[in-house]
Amino acid sequence: MSHIDTKIQKQKGVVLIITLASLGVMLFLGSYFLSFALTGSKISATQGIGIRAYYLAESGIDEALFKLQNDVVWKTAFETEPNPGDPNCSSWSITPYIRDPALIANGSYTITVTNLGCAQAEIESKANIQLPSGSVAQRVIKMKVFKAMGSPLSDFSVFLGGPAENFVVSFVNPLNIHDGSLFSNKAIRVKNLSVVNVDNKALAGQNITVDWSSELNATSCASNICNVTCDAISDCPPATVGMPPIDFDSGGSESYIYIAQNDDCSSVRTDGKTNCVFTPAEFEQVMWDNYPALSLPSTVVVYVTGDINLRAGQDLTVNGTLLADRDINLGKDLCWTKSEPPYVRCGTSRIHVVRPGAPADNLPSGILASRKFNTGIWLGIDGEGLHIEGLVYSGDEMRFSSIGASVEIHGAIAGRKVSFSSMWAGVDIYLEPNVVMDTFKDAEYSPLITIEHWEEEY
Repeated sequence: MSHIDTKIQKQKGVVLIITLASLGVMLFLGSYFLSFALTGSKISATQGIGIRAYYLAESGIDEALFKLQNDVVWKTAFETEPNPGDPNCSSWSITPYIRDPALIANGSYTITVTNLGCAQAEIESKANIQLPSGSVAQRVIKMKVFKAMGSPLSDFSVFLGGPAENFVVSFVNPLNIHDGSLFSNKAIRVKNLSVVNVDNKALAGQNITVDWSSELNATSCASNICNVTCDAISDCPPATVGMPPIDFDSGGSESYIYIAQNDDCSSVRTDGKTNCVFTPAEFEQVMWDNYPALSLPSTVVVYVTGDINLRAGQDLTVNGTLLADRDINLGKDLCWTKSEPPYVRCGTSRIHVVRPGAPADNLPSGILASRKFNTGIWLGIDGEGLHIEGLVYSGDEMRFSSIGASVEIHGAIAGRKVSFSSMWAGVDIYLEPNVVMDTFKDAEYSPLITIEHWEEEY
């Protein structure tokens, strides 16, 4: 073999080695990328299953919250009230609840509610998804919840809750708040020759301001003044307090429209109906037909599906509760015209709300407006314009203005924004916690469940 042949043979061997090495590297890289792709696919699939398990566990939490609000057994247990024998409510319990299947194929969750005290609990939702391989994907969500006890209204004759605006008193002498306190989530302002006397405390989430011509005689507490430890709310200035809700028209057995539908107002109706739910036109006709003095039936709830306008010398006695699904206007109009005799009526009006039955009957009473409550200059007969044994409530603004007659309220006032102006005959508000609670239908616990803590586990 020649030297040239030997050299060629060696070159062929090197090429073979390089080729085999290249093939090996390519095979390794191909295997690596295939393994990487398979691993990524498995991770993606695992993440997808994990997300489904998480949302499945969250569905268990949602169902637990719903049952605590609406399921009679769960709600009754959760809202066990403290008593001398069991002040911490340690006796209540709820049996673990399993939903299987739940929402997705091979999915289930178990809800466990642990008693932490009176209307306090830890909810655990453990979700499982059974995989084809025989393994199980699991997620666990835990949440601590509670309901606030008591009512913020039990200590207050005048209460501005929720996203409250200001409590304003202008040209009023005197405004006397008896036996209770005054609370505003925002400011309290007393001005223009006004005198306000509060038996207990004047509390504001922001400032309390009194101009040079006016007086506020109260133990005051706000961001700009604190002359006492405000133990009624525990902070100085006081913490924000929400407005307890009134169920106007949900249709449930506790809603006012349901009660009115089942009460009897046939004694004042001439349209063939018997219930106590009126359209605005129907209620105006009742007032026109029973002029000047209208006394609504005793122990009933009268529900008007729009505005109520008391005017033109109408003398109205409410023996229970009068509600408007919109606004209530009292004494804003001197005259009233109608297309039937006597066509025109004029005069100053009066409203008197009487709490029916004995206090032990726990019956509601008051004047409740879903939106605004307003008074006007034409409210007042024989020196008395407004006498109420019950709650005066508005879901929006409340204005007492230009009343020449006296105003006396035995119950409380609750609204978002409240003002008194140009009232020289005096205003007296006497706190009556029982009638207020009976009218709000406020349970021992707040209607809202508050989430205190949330955590997740795998």
